[in-house]
Amino acid sequence: MRIMLVAGELSGDQLGAGVVRLLRQHYPNAIIEGIGGTQMLGAGLNGLYPIEILSVMGIIEVIKHLPSILKVRRGILQHCKKNPPDIYIGIDAPDFNLPIEAKLKVLGVKTAHYVSPSVWAWRENRIKKIKKATDIVFAILPFEETFYQKHQHKAIFVGHPLANKILLTEDTQSARTYLDITSEHKIIALLPGSRIQELIRILPIFLETLSKIKQKGYQFNALLPVAKKSLYTELDRYKEQFDVLNIRLIDGQAHRVLQACDFSLVASGTATLETMLYKKPMVIGYKVSNITATIVKHMLKTPFFGLPNILANEEVVPEFIQQNFTSENCAGALQRYFDDEHKVNTIKQRFTELHKLLIQDADSKVTIEIIKLLNS
Repeated sequence: MRIMLVAGELSGDQLGAGVVRLLRQHYPNAIIEGIGGTQMLGAGLNGLYPIEILSVMGIIEVIKHLPSILKVRRGILQHCKKNPPDIYIGIDAPDFNLPIEAKLKVLGVKTAHYVSPSVWAWRENRIKKIKKATDIVFAILPFEETFYQKHQHKAIFVGHPLANKILLTEDTQSARTYLDITSEHKIIALLPGSRIQELIRILPIFLETLSKIKQKGYQFNALLPVAKKSLYTELDRYKEQFDVLNIRLIDGQAHRVLQACDFSLVASGTATLETMLYKKPMVIGYKVSNITATIVKHMLKTPFFGLPNILANEEVVPEFIQQNFTSENCAGALQRYFDDEHKVNTIKQRFTELHKLLIQDADSKVTIEIIKLLNS
């Protein structure tokens, strides 16, 4: 048995780890290989390339790194042709994985894609490519299964594995004890993204936001989990601001930081879903290159871009993008959390309801469907 799993970034690594572990238990003698981060590798994946090569976001950013990305894609395809897998499972990263899946499916390899591309939000015509490329799609949002049914393609709503692992009720104090936080002030988590491009565009605005809040007399401590060691070089530029704003850098442990905080400033992406599962009111922000923004703007079909708001189909938490992503807007939204306890409690209650929707035992559901596909 030969199983290939390819994740394109750290959020995909989290999704894939439990599946690798269960597949390793079910097929102890199988060759399970591909691309993953520390969690998938720790679960038993044999890594063929570093995941960092694929962790690029935005049209212009991808173009800059295209030669190395295409080299990895060619390498994966050549490896699969030389050593045909029984199944290829692409985990997110649709622009990288779907073309590989399409080529392998023609060669008779079974293919699955974990995390539906946002075809319901923009570029709906991609559904044709997804149908050609995959035997099954594993959807993490409940309405996606219905969308695929409408287009006559097999998709299973599997929820999100973190929904099973994170408690429905808050347990803030244990995380604060673990992180040795004794401050009586509010704790703010900063999650500006795990890619260097995100950090450069988003972190300065988050820092300006905290500076404005501090000037207004609000007292707080802040935690910034550093996703990868390679980010520390960029973060060194902000050392003075970190000191002035009481910001403590934490090596990894983003989940522990979210568990410990009161509020969060978070870049749009999977981190918003994780913040929601920890029931923490957040301000969502995002910024890409102007060219990327112009292209995407004309294709977007959903009124929201933050995953909690998409899931709820309403603006549960404030979200700011491009020219609206300013320190003034973020500071105003964050200030309301300091001032309005009722608003904070309402958001937490809504997040609990959304959390319940995503509890599906995703790891087991995905693994069972993979086994079914392999046996078909």
